Amino acid sequence: MQAIAPAGRYLMIRKIAAVIGVVVIAGAAQGADVGQPAKTVVEKRFAAVRRHDIEAIVALYAPDAVETSPAFCHDRIGPAGARQTYADLFQTYPGITDDVVIMVSEGNHIAVQFFARSRKPDGGLLFEVPLANFLTVEHGLITRDETYFDAKGRPCS
Repeated sequence: MQAIAPAGRYLMIRKIAAVIGVVVIAGAAQGADVGQPAKTVVEKRFAAVRRHDIEAIVALYAPDAVETSPAFCHDRIGPAGARQTYADLFQTYPGITDDVVIMVSEGNHIAVQFFARSRKPDGGLLFEVPLANFLTVEHGLITRDETYFDAKGRPCS
C-alpha cells in the first residue's frame, strides 16, 4: 500500500468534504417539501384544482399513491392516475369549482368536506355535489386519496 503525502491527504479530505457538503445541501433542498404539514399539501391540491393546474396537482401525488372514487371502476395509481382524474374532470366540466366546507387534520391524515359545482354557459347551476375526501400524506406527497359521493347510479369509468 502506498502512503499518501500530507499535501495529498489534505487535498483528498477537502474533496471528500466538498462532496459531503453537496450531498447534505442537496438533501436539505429536496427535503424542503418533506417537512410540510399534511394539511398544507392538501390545501395546495385544492388550490391547484381551483386553477385547473393539472401539473401542480400531479406533482403532489406519490409514485405509488392510490386514488379511489365511486366514479372509478378501478383504483387509479400515482401521478398518472391523478392526471387521468383531473384531465377527464376538467375536460368534461370546464367550469367546475370546489367549495371547502371543513378540513380536519390529524397527523398525516386529512378529512375534507366540500361541494363540487359546475355552471351552464348562461350561469345557471349545472350540478352541485357534496363530497367527502380522505387523504394521507407522507413525505410531502399524497399517498392515499379516497373520495366518497353519491354517484346516483352512474356507471364507473
